[in-house]
Amino acid sequence: MLGGMAVIAYGRSRHTKDFDIWLEPLGSAGNWAVALIDTMREFPDCYVWSLAERRKLNDEEIADEAETHGVLRISGFDLPVDVFRRPNEFLEEDFESVWQSSTRMEDGVALPAEVHLYATKINTGRQRDIDDITFLESLVKARFKDRLPVCDLKEATEMLDRFLDPETLQFAKTNPHPEVRDLALKYLREFEAEGDPYSRDILAAGGWE
Repeated sequence: MLGGMAVIAYGRSRHTKDFDIWLEPLGSAGNWAVALIDTMREFPDCYVWSLAERRKLNDEEIADEAETHGVLRISGFDLPVDVFRRPNEFLEEDFESVWQSSTRMEDGVALPAEVHLYATKINTGRQRDIDDITFLESLVKARFKDRLPVCDLKEATEMLDRFLDPETLQFAKTNPHPEVRDLALKYLREFEAEGDPYSRDILAAGGWE
């Protein structure tokens, strides 16, 4: 689950006009389209809509739409459902890692980790996404505060590939793995080189040995 519904599931009070999901890419756009078409047979009043071209799509066009634009809309429900094969800021091959770090809700739907949901919201330019980013950023920082002091290099790398700021990097200072501390230190030095005063103060305080 992505979009506004996922943000609501994390506790933000807001309205949403649609429902966003990431359907497993299934190796190829053709396989993905077949799975979607088979599922839609259970809902005969629904139809596929191109968000890019603002028109209905027939079954033969679904694979090309998914390959080209990464998303299409299913209309005919109370809320339209935007089905992604390639969400914003992710590639098809990222699905497995996002799935593995997600949380299963009571109905079995997977809720992405805060940092992954945050990533889908950036660079869209939409005001509702800017508001969601502010909310999610606070959750991401809280998660990093818990995990960066104790995680291994693989987890730290995955986290910091999606979100970076000096405040969160300092949480790695007490991590028992030197390679995690070195990674955080590398990023802090890059921020310092760019003129960030907060990173300069963190590095000046020392204690990274």
